[in-house]
Amino acid sequence: MALLVFVMVLLVAAIAVRLVSVQVAERETWVAYGRNQRDGWRELPAGRGAIYDRNGEPLAMSVIQPDVIADPSNVIDAAVAASILAPVLGVDAETLEEKLTGTGEYALLAAGVDGEVVAEFDALREAEDEKAEAAGEPSALTGITMRDRFVRFNPSGDLATSLVGSTVADGGVDENGRQGVSGMEVQFDELLTGQPGRIYYEHDPSGRTIAGGTETVEPARPGTDVYLTIDQTLQYEAERLIGDQVAATGAASGMVVMMRPSTGEILSMASVAVDGEGDVVNTRDARPVTAVFEPGSVNKVITVAGALEEGLMAPDTVLEVPDHLTIYDKTFTDHDPHPVRAWSVTDILVTSSNIGTIKIAQTLGRTKVDGYLTEFGLGETTGLGFPNEEDGITLPLERWSGTSIGAIPIGQGIAVTALQMLAAYNVIANDGVYVAPRLVAGTDSGDGRSEAEASANRRVVSTETARAVREMLEKVVSEGTGKRAAVADYPAAGKTGTARIPQGVDATDGYLGSDGRYHYQSTFLGFISGADLSILVTLQDPRTSTYGGEVAAPVFSELAGIALLRSQTPPPALTESPSVEVPELSATAREIGEDAGPTATAAAG
Repeated sequence: MALLVFVMVLLVAAIAVRLVSVQVAERETWVAYGRNQRDGWRELPAGRGAIYDRNGEPLAMSVIQPDVIADPSNVIDAAVAASILAPVLGVDAETLEEKLTGTGEYALLAAGVDGEVVAEFDALREAEDEKAEAAGEPSALTGITMRDRFVRFNPSGDLATSLVGSTVADGGVDENGRQGVSGMEVQFDELLTGQPGRIYYEHDPSGRTIAGGTETVEPARPGTDVYLTIDQTLQYEAERLIGDQVAATGAASGMVVMMRPSTGEILSMASVAVDGEGDVVNTRDARPVTAVFEPGSVNKVITVAGALEEGLMAPDTVLEVPDHLTIYDKTFTDHDPHPVRAWSVTDILVTSSNIGTIKIAQTLGRTKVDGYLTEFGLGETTGLGFPNEEDGITLPLERWSGTSIGAIPIGQGIAVTALQMLAAYNVIANDGVYVAPRLVAGTDSGDGRSEAEASANRRVVSTETARAVREMLEKVVSEGTGKRAAVADYPAAGKTGTARIPQGVDATDGYLGSDGRYHYQSTFLGFISGADLSILVTLQDPRTSTYGGEVAAPVFSELAGIALLRSQTPPPALTESPSVEVPELSATAREIGEDAGPTATAAAG
């Protein structure tokens, strides 16, 4: 008997010790276990931030396309529920029944249903709930509901598609957890991505939701909205006009960039190409920043500006300009044969003389030529931060050959992006100051729009030099090779360029294509003096004419007129006198009314 009492005492003591352990020492562990048995949660998806143009017009936004989901553990009768849902969801009943009888607490019945299906499902569920209530039974659709899914929607279709970019289909993510795939969508993915929320609820051990149980919601936080500097209307017009011109000229592709020189804001950036079926379509890559080309004659402005800034030349400095010049083993020529001319620097730029530009470059010297290319922003990215932005191709000074002083100043042997070249011209439009291009105007995290910081800037040439070059570029339009870029009542300034495109298939002539002909990049870029507007237009391999003054300049003119009307910029006073005096064109220079043609005219001497 004593032994039995002793054993009982030991058992009671052990139970007491265990109770103390469970209630005191292991309390939190067992509380947590209980909670896990009772508490459940599911994620609440967050909307992705929208992308707007500068005026708040949506370019990309997230819209709800719900999923129809089920918790199989809560479904009353899978066969009945499947037969009810099949006609609405457009999924056969057998497939639905299989999902509804599966294991686990989640089954996807239909993904991303449209508004019509949502309305039908809501009406069906309401009818089943009323029927169940009247019968005093659970609804046949118990355990079946809709869960929001956010998918990307572009209200303007393909407009600015290469800039805005794309996301993973159906609101999904890639292997790195990112939604953005290209363009601004991937550049600002972290900013645009929202923070999911959670809904906490109580369920029984079998997984069924406890009616009347506690429910707590942690709201999802949508991503930050991004406002671009792009103007939707100007983007549309740029895409329309360059697309029409590519089709009209038989070109392979074309690009347009429009900017505000004083702020670096990009107003539009268009890139179109002919697809495999012969249609002109927007490219998926933003070629004005991801593709390079030899600039040709448009590059001459940098050499001329450098010579003026160094005090080596003035607009009225006269040089003896033959129609050809041999440098080591290469002979460079002007587009048209002519006797030796006494041409001013203004004549040389307005007529786009290759030989005149080379002679200016020889006076400036290779080190200074190279330095000014860098100062004007060539050979390095613009700092835009856009995915896959190219930095262009410039030859390091130590790798210059004897003929580089002839080729590089006239735009051969280097390559630029369209954005780089327009940003360089903005230096002249902006009184000698380089302003870094930018695409973001501001952001909004839900507490109001915050404007982006101003672009970085630096002085490249003096105000006097910039204004002198600007006056010369105005003569290119009024009297030279860019007459078709003229805009009525406004002082347009700019430069034409027609450059052979390197082909790399002929060992003796790198510009000759496999089809036995030369291919050309035809460009016009410039600005409207005093209007804070600059535009680049370039076409790849146009067939109706190779001259930038004929195929690119008219697009500049039309786009500039549209932009000036949209900004309501009044024409300058017609009596306003030039800020810098440049000489009148000489009689022989004035005779040249056609584009100066390809800058790549060179042959072995």
